[in-house]
Amino acid sequence: MKILIVDDESTKLKRLMHSLKNIDGLQQEDVIHVLELSAAKKHLIESEFDLMILDLNLPEVLGEDPIESAGTDFIDEIMYVDRYNKPREIIILTAYDNLEANFNEIQNKFAFQVLRYDESNNTWADKIRSRIEYILLYEESKRDDEFSLDCDVAIITAVKIETEAVKKLSREWNRVNIEGDPTFYYSTNFNGKSGDIKVITAQQSEMGMAAASMLTTKLIFNFKPKHIIMVGIAAGIDKENNFGDIIIPNEVWVYSNGKYIHSDSDSLIQFKPDPKSIPLNPEIRELVSQDFGETLFQIKRECEVSPPYELNVINGPMACGSAVVANREIIDNLVTNHSRKTIGLDMESYGVFYAAQNFNNQKTIPIIVKSICDFADSEKGDNYQIYAANTSAKFAKFLIEKELQYN
Repeated sequence: MKILIVDDESTKLKRLMHSLKNIDGLQQEDVIHVLELSAAKKHLIESEFDLMILDLNLPEVLGEDPIESAGTDFIDEIMYVDRYNKPREIIILTAYDNLEANFNEIQNKFAFQVLRYDESNNTWADKIRSRIEYILLYEESKRDDEFSLDCDVAIITAVKIETEAVKKLSREWNRVNIEGDPTFYYSTNFNGKSGDIKVITAQQSEMGMAAASMLTTKLIFNFKPKHIIMVGIAAGIDKENNFGDIIIPNEVWVYSNGKYIHSDSDSLIQFKPDPKSIPLNPEIRELVSQDFGETLFQIKRECEVSPPYELNVINGPMACGSAVVANREIIDNLVTNHSRKTIGLDMESYGVFYAAQNFNNQKTIPIIVKSICDFADSEKGDNYQIYAANTSAKFAKFLIEKELQYN
């Protein structure tokens, strides 16, 4: 909590500062006091304050005589000049009856609290102290709310086109701020079989496993979801599958782990992979192996533009690597040679699974729902990215509302 005290009367200031001592949660370095309006204006331009305690009879600068209307004019200036950061609360503290009466009659349309300073008692100081203690309690409860914003499902995306598809799933997304965290989180409610399902979504700051793992960890820590679903676009491996087909991997594995070694020729080096894999939760694995024909038909029909073939859900291993692949030779050497049943390729899935597995004793279940937008070859293009992002997001919403359990 930050407090700005604007008062040039030393005795009053001393008593006020003494009253603020030892308030639980109030740091003395967060209480700033100035003696003239010019300094107060500078602070309000540069900083934000929860509370300003203001005398009405103040000099513009030190050495000048106080002006009876200075405090009143300053409040008017704060209200209507954009460059000032407006304090959350303002308390007027004055020793003069006429200034108090004049302020209440002319200026106090915002109903600021006006306290009469009295040398003979501490009633005014007790009221200020009580108000500060209330603000601190309010802030504490707000922080508790922010860090206990438990949700049912978190949806994670890696790039803008995926985020845009997720945002289409609801008409109302509300920004959720986590103090000290630069990530933009958004919440909404989906309609579940037994009532509202609270959903949080966020996009990675960049592509890749590291960013996926970090964001997954933050989502689990801040919102404690039962499920975390990564949606978006991926490369298909088997060209018998179609653009837009939805990959739900029954395991994810990382093909870019390993080491470079000298080959038989001293002039060449060879990559020796050391793949790691994480399986999908067995219950989810069984759930996503159902026939979703009717749902998929409806999803395809809802897409504005779609290819002239059926939409499918495909299950199998998903390979994850640290770079975009557009070369079939790389796929053959690093992917299918080590896992011939691999059906898809992306840059994030292993990071999501790894973070969920290692963060909170696997209480949050990770699921990957990514749709094919290319086949990781020289014909790689962007023609089907929007369609794939939409089939992925729409099917994820179907799972969230109709299939997943939250008990």
